[in-house]
Amino acid sequence: MDPTVFATMQAVQAEENDGRRAELKALSNAQLAAHFTHPRNAGDLEELAYDLLNIQWQDTMESNVVQQLIEVKTVGLGDPDYVNENLRGMRAYWQGKGGQILSDVIRYERATMPKEEQVAAIDLHQDELALDFWGEFDKLVTQAEEKLSQLPVTRLLELIQAGISVSPYAGTFAASTLTDTQIDPILEAVAQRSKGKVTIAGSRQAIRKFASVGLDFGPALQQQVFETGIIARYKGYPVAQIENFEDFAGNLVLPVDELWFIGQNSGRLTYYGATAKVQQLRLPSFYIRWETARDAGMLLYGAAKGRVGRVTLT
Repeated sequence: MDPTVFATMQAVQAEENDGRRAELKALSNAQLAAHFTHPRNAGDLEELAYDLLNIQWQDTMESNVVQQLIEVKTVGLGDPDYVNENLRGMRAYWQGKGGQILSDVIRYERATMPKEEQVAAIDLHQDELALDFWGEFDKLVTQAEEKLSQLPVTRLLELIQAGISVSPYAGTFAASTLTDTQIDPILEAVAQRSKGKVTIAGSRQAIRKFASVGLDFGPALQQQVFETGIIARYKGYPVAQIENFEDFAGNLVLPVDELWFIGQNSGRLTYYGATAKVQQLRLPSFYIRWETARDAGMLLYGAAKGRVGRVTLT
C-alpha cells in the first residue's frame, strides 16, 4: 500500500481522542477517497479489504462468547482435526508383591471434525467510497464485526436444537412459576457428564426469566460482561448472556424462551489456517464486492453423551 496513505490511516486508527479522530477523518476523507477509487490503486483497495477483514476475524475468535462454551482451536489449513473420546485402558490396581503385572491397550472413539466455510460478502458502489470514504469504512468495520461474530453462535444454536429434545437433558416449564427443583435435575445431569464444568447460556430475555430462580451477580459485573459475557453465577455455575441479533428480514435469531446448559467438553470449533481468504471483485455498473471466507467446522459431539441440556420457558 502507498506509504503516505498507510501512514494517514494508521494515524486515524491510533488516535484515542474521539474529537481529534473525527477531525483527522474529515481532513483525510477526500485524499483517501480519491486514492482508493482510482483504477490504478485497485491493489491497495484489495489489500485494505484483506487487512480489515482478517482483523475482524481475529477479533471475533478472541472475544466471541462461544469460546466460553466449547473448545476453540486452530490447525493448519490442510490438516485434519480429530476428537478422541472415551479414552480408557491402562488398568491400575493393587496386588500382592512380586505378582505378574497385567497390561491393557488404550481404547477410544475418534470423530473427524467437519470442514466447511464461514463466508460473507458485501457490495458497494464506487461513488459511496468516493463521496464518504470514512463513513463507508466505518460501516464495513461495524458490519464485519457483527456478522462474523454471529456465525459461531448461530451454528452452535442449530446443533443444540437439533440434538437435544428428550429427558433428562431437556424440559419445558412455565416461566412465571419456574423453580430450582425444575431446573436443577437437568443441570446436574449435564454436570455429571461434563466433570462439573457447565455454563448456562441464553439471550437477555431468557436470562431475565431465569433470574427469578436466583442468580448471584458479583461486584465486577460490568467488567465480566465486557470481557467474557459471563454476567452471574447460579449455584456455582457461570451464566453467560448472549447478545441477540436480527437477520436480514429484521427477525430475532436467538430464541427468547430457551436456556442452554453447555458442558465445556461438549463440542469444538476448529478453524483451518491462520488467515481468511479475501478477494475483491469488480461488478457491472461500478459496483465492488468484498468477499471473505474462513475454513472452519463445528461439532457438538457431547450432545448424544448428555453434556448439553436445554430448557424451554413458556
